[in-house]
Order: sequence, then structure tokens, then C-alpha cells
Amino acid sequence: MKEYFVLTKLDNTLVFNYRTLLDDETVFINKNNYYKDSLYYDLKYFKKHIKDITGVLSSGGFTSIKILRLVTFKYPIEVMKKLSIETLVLEFDSTLSLTDYNQLLELNTLKHIYCFYMPKEIKNEFSKRGCEVVFSSDIKISDRFLMQQDAFEIDTLYYKKVIKINEEYPGVMDDLREFLKLNYNLKAIHIYTYSKSLIEAIVKQVKNDESKNVIIYLHQGYDKGDFIVSNFEWLKKISNECKESYTCEFRIIYANSFLSSNLFKQLTFNNLKLASILCIYVCVVSLIIVKSYDYIEEINVEQMRNRILSDASSFIDTSDDELDELGEEESVYIPEVSEDGMEDANKLTEKEITDRYTFTPSIKGLKKINKEVQGYLIVKNTKISYPVLKHSDNNYYLKHDIYKRKTSIGALFFDYRNNVKKMDDNTIIYGHSMLNGTMFGTLRKVTNSSWRKEEDNLVISLTTEKGTMSFKIFSVYKVDYTTDYLKVKFSSNKDKEKFINMIRKRSMFKNDTKVGVNDKILTLSTCTGGNNRRLVVHAVLLKEEKGGKQ
Repeated sequence: MKEYFVLTKLDNTLVFNYRTLLDDETVFINKNNYYKDSLYYDLKYFKKHIKDITGVLSSGGFTSIKILRLVTFKYPIEVMKKLSIETLVLEFDSTLSLTDYNQLLELNTLKHIYCFYMPKEIKNEFSKRGCEVVFSSDIKISDRFLMQQDAFEIDTLYYKKVIKINEEYPGVMDDLREFLKLNYNLKAIHIYTYSKSLIEAIVKQVKNDESKNVIIYLHQGYDKGDFIVSNFEWLKKISNECKESYTCEFRIIYANSFLSSNLFKQLTFNNLKLASILCIYVCVVSLIIVKSYDYIEEINVEQMRNRILSDASSFIDTSDDELDELGEEESVYIPEVSEDGMEDANKLTEKEITDRYTFTPSIKGLKKINKEVQGYLIVKNTKISYPVLKHSDNNYYLKHDIYKRKTSIGALFFDYRNNVKKMDDNTIIYGHSMLNGTMFGTLRKVTNSSWRKEEDNLVISLTTEKGTMSFKIFSVYKVDYTTDYLKVKFSSNKDKEKFINMIRKRSMFKNDTKVGVNDKILTLSTCTGGNNRRLVVHAVLLKEEKGGKQ
């Protein structure tokens, strides 16, 4: 049924809603007259006559706006501008786009916002303008889901265009439900695990969320039990339901090996039938058959391929090689699926590695290569002697090196939340543990007691534009994926003391190095060869050498 804008007076608050109308309300559509303290408009009229509508509202003395349901944020913002609104209450459990937030930032009269969620950097911008932002509830998403999305914190999920479901675990749908509330950019969901209940739940959640143009990909190459083949008709039904709702598309991505194998079987079967027909009619139409054979064979090849690829019409249409054309986000890692243009750094020769990744520790010189260089890290008696970069997110340098070349080697990089010039309570550096020993590939040496016996090895050097700092390692451990050690700042000394005790307790070796709540901590984080484990090194600032500016 058709829905309308309903604007209701509630003391000094104007309540925005978008809903179907009762029979007695329909008489007052687009009348600019209050009925039961409400005005009623269709979207087309509201858009065309917004100046007249704000004129009617201007006499209401409104200082706040409450929005119950949102179809578009453009028109409420226009009303807020005209009425000089001070308080905005968003009573729906979802976020807004960056465009909407930026428009709100232009409202100088706004003093309070009550909403479900907004990214920290946007919230900070409102704070600078004297506008308080209060969240209506806590976002609860598991570390397991964050790990699958290569996200280091909740804020990263807001910007994700592509996510992946690698496993079905208790709470996976709760995580997806929370993710859809705070994300505004989702374009694709890639599924690598198989069960009817999971697939139905994912499709239902996307439809209920009123998400638009989301493509759900099911990867046949990971189907070890022939789930797709066994449930082909059911998957076809799911695809048709998606099309009818206009909320999502459902597609299967076939592995090239599957396509080749099944195409060959189909061609062989049809060629045998064709050969039988040719034998029967060879005496009569041999000349015609010979001249037409190539043409017939070409048609049969195409028909057999279509039989495989188009039995489910448009929801089976591609192979792994075409992922990039289907909305696969550049900064999202899909295990074992090659990405176009991605260089496998483990196949580089030693000379190539030496030529590319041997550097002079000069911040000024390295900035000529890449302006995002903010530091230089050295860990003694390892191969770790690299520039450290910083991007606007924690994804880019997972797959790009200092030269911005797309490569699996990546680069060492600071957490985007860190202020490198001021040095936060906990400064975090990430990097891949490469098999060829590059980046954090030799950080594992810190786990050897023989390496730690050399006291000098425990001192890490970090140079920034501010100078050169020395940090002493006091905790080393391996841990299942978690974000509890990735805190940059602490709200109180008690919280920091609790953090220090936690990371000390995890350490695989004990030492007498003193670490207090006023000390600066350096954290190095890398993988340990498996997706669920991390090698973590914590070091405390010992001294800052004056005149070390590069």
C-alpha cells in the first residue's frame, strides 16, 4: 500500500513518520491543514511544495524533530534548516549516509543528536561544533565477524561495500543484523559455507532491512558436498523471490574447473547423439552434413554451455575470474580467490625483494615516494627495517606497498586512529607475516628465548618526524583473534592499568620492565600463519632522543 509523510505536533517537537494512512486521514492528504495534530503529504507533493509546508510549520514553535521512519533524509534536513531546529532524535535502528551527516554538519543551530550510531570521526566533528551526540544503544558485533571482514574495529564496518560469510557459527545472524544497522554502503555478500537455514536467513535479513541492490554470491568452488547441485531448484526459487522483491540479486559463482568438467560431459553426450543421426542419414545427405558439421558443432557447444549456466536464468552467470566486475571491493580479502592485478609477493626473487624493500631510514626521503610515510621501524636481529605508513583506514596497506602497488606483501602501517605526532597511550603497527621474511615475517624471532637473551634485541627503534624513540619489549604472546589489545586511548588510569595487567598476564615470558599508566606503549600485531591467530608484541617507551628528526 502507498505510504505518506505524516508530520505530527507533540509540544515543541515535530514528529516525522512515513506510513500508510487510516481511512479518515486520507481526506487530508496535501491539504496543509492539521487533522489530529498531523499533516499528511505524498512524497511528490512534499518535494514540490516544501517551502509552503515549512511556512505552515514555522508557526508551531518547534525546537526539535523526531524521525520514526526514514524514506529519504533530504526533506527533513530542509525543514530543520528553515525551523532552526536544536535537537534531532532518530528513533530508527540504522545509520545515515556520509552525505546526510555532512548536511547535518552544516546546521549551525543543532545542539543535540540522539541516534543509533555514527562513525567516530563524524561524531568528533559535531563535538567541535558544540553539538552533543548520544547513541541509543551499544553495537554488539563479535570479534569473529570483525575478523572475517578484515575489520579492526566497529567503525571500519560502516564503510564496507563487500562482506563475506566464511562459516556458520552461533550468533552469525545476530552479527549480520547488527552490521546492516550500522552499514550504509553494502553492495555484495559472498557466502562460502552452505546450509539452507543460513542462506534463507541471510536473504530474509537483507530483504527485511530494505537494502537495495545487494548482490548475494554463493561460491561453488567451496562446495565440497555438492550442496548447490543437490539444491539447484531451491536456489532457483530463492533467486526468483529476490528478483520479485527488488531488494537483492542471488548468483552462483562457479569455479572454472567445474564449468570445464561439466561442459565436456554435456558436449560428449550430445556429440554421440549427433553421430548416431549422422550415421543414419549419411548416405542420403552426406554432402550436406559435411558442409554443415562445423556450424552444428558450434551451436551445440553454445547450447551445452547455456544448459549449465542459464538453467537458473540470470542468477548463475559467472566464474571466479570475474569477481572484480561483480562488486568485489578492492580492500576485501577473499581466501584463495585470485584478484585481478594482485601480485603474489611470495614469488618474488631475493633480488627483487632487496631492490624494492631495502630503505634508508629517512622520513623526509621516504615521503618523496609516498606522502603517507609517518615512521620508520627497526627491530634488531630481524629483517624488520621498514617505513611505517598511515592511511584513512586499516585496509589499504594490507594489499598495497609503499609504492601503492597492489601486492600481497602490503606494508607496515599505523592504526588509522593513532596520532603519530603526539603518540597515544597505545600506538599500534600492523603488517603481514610473509613467508619470504619481509614485513613482519621475522617478528616470530621474538618468541625464541635465545633471541631474547640478547638484551639489546628487546629494544625497538621507532623514528617519526618528531624524532627517534626507543621502546623495550615487555610482553609477547599469540592469541586467537580479538580486538581487546587494539585500544589506542583509555578513559581512565584504572582502564589502562587493567589493560597493562591483561597483556602482561598473556606474555610467554616474564621480565622486570616497569610499565605504568603514564607510559607510552608500542604494539606490533601480525598473523601467525592461520586466520584465527595473531602474534602480538608490546613494548614500553624508554627514551626519546632529541634531534632525531629526519
